[in-house]
Amino acid sequence: MDKETNNIKWYQRFTYSVVTYTELFFYKLGIRIAKSPFITIALCWMFVILSAFGLFRFHQEKSPIKLWVPPNSQFVADSERLMETFETAYRIQMMQIVADDVLTPEVFMELHEVDELVRNSVTRSGIHWNDVCFKIPQIDQGMYTLMMPYRRGNNTEDFDPSLEMDTDTYCGMIEGIEKECFEKSVLDLWDHSDRKIKKLTKQAIVDKINKFKIDPLLGQLKNYGDLLGGVTTNSTGHIIAAKSLNNYWMALLNFSAVNMDEIGNSAGTNDWASAECLEWEETFLNIMKYSAQRAENFKIYYTAARSFGDISGATMFQDLDILFIGVFIMVFYVQFVISKFNCVEARMILGCFGLLSVGMAFVVAAGLCSLFGVFYGPVHTSLPFLLMGLGVDDMFVIMACWEQLTPEQKLLPLPEKVGAMMKHAGVSITVTTATDVLAFFIGSSTILPCLQSYCIYAALGVLMTFIFVVTFYVACFTIDQRRVEKHISGFWPWKRYENYKPNPFSQAETSNKVFNLIYSKVILTWPGKLLVLCITLICLGLSIESVFKLEQRFDPTWFIPQHTYLGEFLKQKFEYFPNNGFEAATYVGAVNYTYEFKNVIHIDSQLENSSDIVTDINSWVGPFRNYVKVNYKIDIYNETLEETKFNDFLSKFLFSMKGAQFQGNFKFEKPLQCGIPAPKIMMSSIDYKFKLFSGPEEHVPAMRRSMSISKDVNFTTGDRFSTAFSKVFASWITDEVIDAELLRNLQLALIAVMACTMLLIANLQICFWVFICILLSIVNVCGFMQRWGLTIDLVTCIGLTLAIGLCVDYATHIGHTFLTIGEGSLNDRALKTVTSIGSAVLYGGTSTLIGVAMLGVSDAYNFQTFFKIFLLVVIFGLFHGVVLLPVILSCIGPKPYFTHKLVQQTDIALT
Repeated sequence: MDKETNNIKWYQRFTYSVVTYTELFFYKLGIRIAKSPFITIALCWMFVILSAFGLFRFHQEKSPIKLWVPPNSQFVADSERLMETFETAYRIQMMQIVADDVLTPEVFMELHEVDELVRNSVTRSGIHWNDVCFKIPQIDQGMYTLMMPYRRGNNTEDFDPSLEMDTDTYCGMIEGIEKECFEKSVLDLWDHSDRKIKKLTKQAIVDKINKFKIDPLLGQLKNYGDLLGGVTTNSTGHIIAAKSLNNYWMALLNFSAVNMDEIGNSAGTNDWASAECLEWEETFLNIMKYSAQRAENFKIYYTAARSFGDISGATMFQDLDILFIGVFIMVFYVQFVISKFNCVEARMILGCFGLLSVGMAFVVAAGLCSLFGVFYGPVHTSLPFLLMGLGVDDMFVIMACWEQLTPEQKLLPLPEKVGAMMKHAGVSITVTTATDVLAFFIGSSTILPCLQSYCIYAALGVLMTFIFVVTFYVACFTIDQRRVEKHISGFWPWKRYENYKPNPFSQAETSNKVFNLIYSKVILTWPGKLLVLCITLICLGLSIESVFKLEQRFDPTWFIPQHTYLGEFLKQKFEYFPNNGFEAATYVGAVNYTYEFKNVIHIDSQLENSSDIVTDINSWVGPFRNYVKVNYKIDIYNETLEETKFNDFLSKFLFSMKGAQFQGNFKFEKPLQCGIPAPKIMMSSIDYKFKLFSGPEEHVPAMRRSMSISKDVNFTTGDRFSTAFSKVFASWITDEVIDAELLRNLQLALIAVMACTMLLIANLQICFWVFICILLSIVNVCGFMQRWGLTIDLVTCIGLTLAIGLCVDYATHIGHTFLTIGEGSLNDRALKTVTSIGSAVLYGGTSTLIGVAMLGVSDAYNFQTFFKIFLLVVIFGLFHGVVLLPVILSCIGPKPYFTHKLVQQTDIALT
């Protein structure tokens, strides 16, 4: 180190060291690669092949819980416990008939015909509806009539055969009851009898429905009033017409038979199901499609339990063919940018190999991630397009640095020219890559599994793209440059041009001249600078206003296109059943129910007092109390029963005609038997529905409140387990944390970017302005995405996490290049910066836009969202990096890097 260097300050010495040794490293690397390009290519491919062996452990996660829900959340633990305890549940298949009036014989005959088709359905492999349906005891009016002779007195309304009949006789009849497939249908009122239904009249239908809005035996299990929508009533409140009629078929869900790796879809949106049930549901959908097509005077809408998974999955991936059109466009675009318009300098093959380096990076990233057990998720499909944009950006920077070699450098041997090219390009793309990788690794600290996995894949993919660009691509460039220097055609490798001279047009640096003209005559003039600052402030003001209006909202139906059968069904459902909320339940575990019954009563009363958030409460607690109070003159609300009495009364209650509907609310240690005291209760539930909420500001507090109702009860016996649960909690829990996760990720990523640029660029002022440019870009993206109708959800969270990585590149290239230009005024240095590197940055941003441009024509919500965010990122990132930053630097830019004397690089021994 010379005397001049010894006299500089410590931070200048630090800058000197960083710049000197980073440039020296890439200078040596460029020379080594240029001397042995084929060995470099072979080593790169050897690494790709070795990494590909990790794909033997490749795992594509398809379980929604493992993709979208924080693994340490209460929902995950509750789901596992409930599935293990209850073992079975049911999956709902629905049909909705819409007409001017559905309470007509014609509609009921159509419903009966469709119902018969469903009941007699058989799949291709021979699976019958009876094999997969959820079955309940066949307790009907006929059974009730058989027991009527045993009543005492003339009271038929409160007749309870479980009490008035001999226990052995009653239990004998109960045990002889067959089970039937669970169906919620108005046809139950006529026992699905073809003879009875054919004789129906309008008046008979109306009279029967008004008499039995709720089944007197099965209560909420057979609530016929809930099946009607758009109801018209007369002055006495009786139903006289309805515009919509629902019918439900319940299929069996056996949790032990669920294998998400087999039945899950690539989008991770399939619900729990067995393979047999999914097969039958496909047959069900075919029946519905056929019935809907032949309906004439009314409309039939339908959905199966598998419909959301099928359609959302298909929608998410149906437009991949369109995306590959973007790949082909990108191939031609790369050729256009890196080639010159003559036969020799047309770099067709080099462009293809450059894009191949991106594919190699993706394979290595996938292989290494798979090797270490990181799963592949549904949003990972967009990763190759992200890597393509970043990789092409690096390629353009390298080519721009090649074109910016001085006349003296262009006379050097090829290895030294490549070294000189890499001396500047290597530092520039290292800074952007390091900040990208660090930003993505910061994002991987999120608690959302799919986002965590995506960030790990992205970080490793970006790193490998950088490595292959500075090795594989540079090696290919060296080979291609040898071809150029030998005047061999870029189209026909066997054709060589003697005494070749390129045409003048192909040597004209058009883009640099355009940049020079625009910046020297417009942007870097004082009126131009003021205009740029005004545009920046206006956009910032509009964005800040919109950021405060940005909502945290996600609706799974956004994944469902309106033209699909499910989209049409949901539209009708929201029109005629606007208050139908999400099913939920509060569960109590294996506590001592005799001792803890007052706590169970407390939960029940709290739910009853929460009518602002829940409705349709179907609790066994009140009916059980009434049963014991009426028949045994004991008020269990005020008196604690002995355990034997409690179990005896509970067994009798659950086998009574009105208590049988609650058998599904219990899971016992042993099977429940008529006439024998109930075994130990392992789990009980109180069912209800949440009301429909407008968004997270309503449903998140409702979820917390329902959870607190169960958690605030201090059970002191047994396993002390109690919780509230609904399948929709999987989405609501994500809504609860997504805004905090997004803000945290953005803050940490910005801090990491600042630290990384400070270390590599080693200039505080440039790092500050790069930080400001990134911050302004993110604020603008968030503000304008709100104006474009986007909200904060998991998809936009991923997009904004990627946005930081993309925004870094534009400003960093400009800032670093400005520091390398040591001659002239601030205005001159800013002008030289944009004329030397500006076109490469602009081309890089355009390549990113091309990579995702075809997403805009997709119907898929996730692709549409990514397109909007990436478009905003490119627009604002380029504006702040290529327009605003040069304006700032032309006014108050820092001095160039400390003038240092490197070891004469041409004399370095490279062995």
